[in-house]
Amino acid sequence: MAQAKKIEKEFEVRCPADKMYEFFRYNIAQFPKILPEHYKSCELLEGDGKDYGTVRLWKYSLGGPKVMVAKEAFKTIDDRNKTITYRIFDADLNRMYNSFDVVVGIVPKGNGGSLVKWQILYEKEHEDHPHPHPYFEICSKVTNAIDSHLHKP
Repeated sequence: MAQAKKIEKEFEVRCPADKMYEFFRYNIAQFPKILPEHYKSCELLEGDGKDYGTVRLWKYSLGGPKVMVAKEAFKTIDDRNKTITYRIFDADLNRMYNSFDVVVGIVPKGNGGSLVKWQILYEKEHEDHPHPHPYFEICSKVTNAIDSHLHKP
């Protein structure tokens, strides 16, 4: 049986924690507007887009011409600790991973900025499948794009 694994990475941003968390909590459907080279579309399939019961269909690319699809839903929402877990399912990546969750947590920094902490929790379909490190490149780009977007005059 495959073993659940976790990889983590964090990025420091200028944006205050509350503002950054609010974007991830309520506005991630804007990803195709602020990072169109990776996010092609986001379609709300179920729910209000802001709470449990929300299901979105994403079309995205890790880079290059191949467009992949994934459904995403809120698995956990912790407004107090500014942490959200997104469950990824019915996705192209499920050919390699039995489960795939993305956790984003926002931690305030003393300088008015914040840390964006990403985790990918996954279980490989087969041990010889690769670790999902290419997704951290997108996490970095998303984090920087949101920080820039939220700092526009």
